Parts: sequence; structure tokens; C-alpha cells
Amino acid sequence: MLFEIDDWVRYAQKQRRFTRNNSFFNDPQVTHRVSKSFKGRHRQDRLHTICESPEHCAHLNFPGSFDCNSLESGKCDSEFSRKHLNGKMSAGYEATFGHDEVADKKDLHEDRGYFFGGITLEQPKIGKILSGAMDGNFNIGLIRDPLEKPFEDCHHIGRWYGRIHAGVRLPDGEKAFLTANIALDIRYEDNPSWLGTDFVGTLEGMLIRECKKAKR
Repeated sequence: MLFEIDDWVRYAQKQRRFTRNNSFFNDPQVTHRVSKSFKGRHRQDRLHTICESPEHCAHLNFPGSFDCNSLESGKCDSEFSRKHLNGKMSAGYEATFGHDEVADKKDLHEDRGYFFGGITLEQPKIGKILSGAMDGNFNIGLIRDPLEKPFEDCHHIGRWYGRIHAGVRLPDGEKAFLTANIALDIRYEDNPSWLGTDFVGTLEGMLIRECKKAKR
């Protein structure tokens, strides 16, 4: 496990250097608003793990997905996004619930946790047009005091927040980059042997394209 943690630390440090050295800032570019909604259901077996040292921690591990057959455009979706960013979404993830303050491991799915996964978008006759990574935290509240008009506490069961970075293949071989945030409300279905999730989510972000000709 130590080597995996080391790998993640190095990944975070390399990602920081990469974004600093490859910034879009101050460069001519083409951007489009992306605003989507999605919903679905998932059920999967789960696994419990317990750590004894250096701290006692109980965790529930859950392989889930946000798969859905289509995306619905929100009111902020651009015409370009409506035309090109649609299709069947496959978004698998591995989630870990729990922490060092767990009192009853029967309700671990209500504790704070994190997820890492991948996301693809596929269109009939065209194939995969989007592929990338997603990650985030869940059972948390971000819109809380001291923000203006807070409506969450720091512990919000069923609220998931995350981000997506993905490459997009557009017509004529053009490549674009999607940076987006996701938010979900999830209703848990707890069973002694499996965990079910009934989810509805939103995706808000920007699609960034290369500028072919800039005004001098």
C-alpha cells in the first residue's frame, strides 16, 4: 500500500507541474459551455476492510457506475455541445467509504469517502468520442457556511461532488479537451450483501478547442 500512496503523491505533483507548464491562459482558443444531466441505477457487491495500525479505520469498498443511455442538455448547454457531446455514457468508479471515527460499520455507506474512475461517451456508428478520468468525494456538503446562501452541512449523506478531465474526438479528427464538475444526489439501497445506488446528476464545464487562426 505504501508504494501505491507514493505513486499517487508523485502523480499529484506531476499533474501540478504539467498544468503550470501547459496552461491555456492568455492563448487564443475556442470554448463551448457544457451542461448535462444524467440519471440511473446501480447495484453491486461490496467489501469491508479494517486497518488496525497506525489508526483503527473501517472501510466499505464499492465498485459502482454512473452508466446511462443518454445525456440530457441543461439550459446552459451550448449548441456545439448539444450537437457533438451526446450518446451513451459509461462511468465506472471505485469508491471507499469510512474513516477513523467510525462507530458502527453497518452504516459505512453514510460516511464520507472518495472515488476514482473513468468515463467514456459513445455514439452509434461512430464509436467512442470521449474518454477521460473522474474523481471526487461524497457524503459531503460544499455549499455551507460561511458561503452566501448555504444549504448544506459539511456532512451531507447522498451528495457527491467530483471533476472530469477528458479528451474528446470531434468530426474531421479534431481533438478537444473537456474540464467539468459533477454533482449527484444518490439514494442508497442497503442490503446485507450488496449496495444499491439510485442517482441523478449534473455535469457543468467547458469544452476547449484549439484556435486555428488568431487575430493579430
